Amino acid sequence: MAAVSTPLPNASLLADFAPMAERAISIDAESVLRLRGGADRVGGFVRLPYEVLAGRAIAAAAGDRFDVTLSASDFLRWVDGQIEQPVRRDAHWLSSLPPISGWQRLDEVPEATISELISAGAELARDADSRSAQESLLASIVLTAIAEPSTAAPPQRADVALGPLSALTRLGFMPRGSVIAIDVCPGWTRVTAELGSAYAPTANPLALLGGRLN
Repeated sequence: MAAVSTPLPNASLLADFAPMAERAISIDAESVLRLRGGADRVGGFVRLPYEVLAGRAIAAAAGDRFDVTLSASDFLRWVDGQIEQPVRRDAHWLSSLPPISGWQRLDEVPEATISELISAGAELARDADSRSAQESLLASIVLTAIAEPSTAAPPQRADVALGPLSALTRLGFMPRGSVIAIDVCPGWTRVTAELGSAYAPTANPLALLGGRLN
């Protein structure tokens, strides 16, 4: 395999992605990290089991635009100075990424509410004795957000499953006492925490993910 040919910023500029990469590896040892950079910011994304995408953005003097997928383990070794250049793994990530702009905010939810839902899900997970049962649990809708109606547009509704909420905790994105926002755009829902976000695609752009208790 050839080394990455696209110029990446200095590894030290991307070190803020290391905690996310470490947590992703703890969930799936074969995790990959996709880095998408522009002039002054870099977005990093990981895919988690059960169709959940998560990521965060950092300010960095990235220079040229790039879009590169790396093994999360290789990325950590690169940041630690153990290897000179990570190997490109673009073929391991063929799905699209959410857009940078065009999001609409539907609602905001206290961290305490999200944590209660995750705790309740963890209790149910103790009785989930098969993969299909776990998938069903994480796919279950636990929040619904509806934007305030206006004369200019019909109300937007978003249903949020347990999986994206759990990702916020598993990746350390949700500090205690913070506020979680529910954002939508055509084809995507974003659950936005203080240190990162979880995303889920929506087959129908109007059937969006959300954030107020049913």
